[in-house]
Amino acid sequence: MSSSNLHKLQRHDIGDMEDMISELPEAVLLHILSLLPTKDAVRTSILATKWKYLWTHLSIFDFQVSCNPDVSKPEQESENCLIDWVDKLLHTSNHVERLCVQVQKADIDGDKANSLLSSALMHKLLDLKLSLDHTFARFVLPNNFSASQSLNKLCLEFGFILYIPDGIRFPNLKTLYLSHLSFANEKSAQRLLSGCPVLQELTLYKFFWLNIEQINVAISTLRKLTIELNHFDPSDLRIRSFTIKFDVANLLSLSYTAHPIIKFVLVNPTSIVDACIDLRCYDLQNQQQNTTQFAIELLSRLGSVKSLTISNDTLQCLTMQKTLSSFASVLQFDAS
Repeated sequence: MSSSNLHKLQRHDIGDMEDMISELPEAVLLHILSLLPTKDAVRTSILATKWKYLWTHLSIFDFQVSCNPDVSKPEQESENCLIDWVDKLLHTSNHVERLCVQVQKADIDGDKANSLLSSALMHKLLDLKLSLDHTFARFVLPNNFSASQSLNKLCLEFGFILYIPDGIRFPNLKTLYLSHLSFANEKSAQRLLSGCPVLQELTLYKFFWLNIEQINVAISTLRKLTIELNHFDPSDLRIRSFTIKFDVANLLSLSYTAHPIIKFVLVNPTSIVDACIDLRCYDLQNQQQNTTQFAIELLSRLGSVKSLTISNDTLQCLTMQKTLSSFASVLQFDAS
């Protein structure tokens, strides 16, 4: 066969292959698109008319954008346009199960974020992650969250002051991750944490507890609890002592990182298997006695643990007051 004929045959085969892909059943094409990152799936819309809106029928979307903080304000406003665009997508898509929207280094309008959440909840979402940057504007969680029967995992990461209206419930939520938030008041904190009757995993990461004196939460289904509070600045007059009380009769795993100015009380922690405790005791020299007492009280409640990790700060807090022997008498260490 001549080289010219072979070249024609190869071109013909490639053309046939393209036709074959386009002629595949829509379910197969959607499966192919589902294997791509969302941004690449969107790019297929320019291939042909058939592909223009095909990606909008996916059930999983992951949008991630990082804005340059040095750009002009009009350019930063494009990040808010992304929120509007995703909002419109949610109104046209047939079925969305998982949605992730991450916009970093750009201020996002709270009303737009609220509208996006409301639109997302029109679908039977299983997994929702919303990660936005903002400078502590007030944000009200939409009331239609109380109608979300399918939501299994919720992650909220943004610098808003979160207000939780009465009646908010997550009847099937099993995993809740909250980061860089501040509650508007104690009732908001209580409503959110008490509105998850089957919650199994809770993470509170770098919270700003500026409006809280005490919250009491009972979650009998909780299995894993992670609390890492924001860095403590003793010169910040807004910081004051407060109490977090958790009744967690079936908790298995605990990770707690915070300053002892925050009193963390565990009720019925007899089921905990592994624990990691990091009490940031520096800059609290004038409260050393109270700090040590709190450390002993917290650790003495973990007598049933099989694996315990203690930070150097926590250990130093105990040894400075020569209380390590008292601590050791109520705990067993896993030396393996």
